[in-house]
Amino acid sequence: MTSDATIVHRPRATLPHTTLPWLDLRDHFVATVGPHSGQGRPFGPLLVLADATFAPRSRFPLHGHAEMEILSLVLEGDLSHHGDQAHGEVVPARAAQLISARDGMRHAEGNDTDRPTRMLQIWLRPDTAGGPPAYFDRALPAGPSVRVAGDAGMPLRCDATVDWLTLAPGEARTLSVRSGRGVYLLALDGPVGVGDARLAPGDGCEVHEGVVVVQAPQAAGLLLIDVPLG
Repeated sequence: MTSDATIVHRPRATLPHTTLPWLDLRDHFVATVGPHSGQGRPFGPLLVLADATFAPRSRFPLHGHAEMEILSLVLEGDLSHHGDQAHGEVVPARAAQLISARDGMRHAEGNDTDRPTRMLQIWLRPDTAGGPPAYFDRALPAGPSVRVAGDAGMPLRCDATVDWLTLAPGEARTLSVRSGRGVYLLALDGPVGVGDARLAPGDGCEVHEGVVVVQAPQAAGLLLIDVPLG
């Protein structure tokens, strides 16, 4: 595959790994829990991308956030949300919740069911501050390209977008990354080729300015996060 973009492959096995009796977690950027907490580097305003699986009947302890855009995307199972607002809300598979924490909120996420829940959580640093916290949610229908966040329905307080791409078997797409921008790709299921890199499920890949061809030998999903890197 021809590419003039700079590609940094980040295999799942090389990412910081936290295992607790109730949680299995891989951190693509800054870690927030476990022995690696505080370690890692951001990717522009993208501070956290955590790939987490909750055991049945488990939950984080109640904790607070302020001045952070927190996007939760459920891949398998159901994610429960408890706290001082939106108490008891359940986010099902292939749905997303956005919390714009702003002046501050407290919550606890987890799994109130009898089967595991796998979710991705993304933290983005906002460009503006202040105001009461705001909550948004969205179901994500099947489609070749579905906007997860970064539009009027799921507004981010920073110049970023998050999309879920679905590639058909053998499909190739050309991805262009503008000057001053960066894209992070996360392989959700089947293997994906990104330029000369081969991403297995759970692998990430930084794509810097330029053009790259993304191709899947079989049906595959990709998360695409587009952020400024200036």
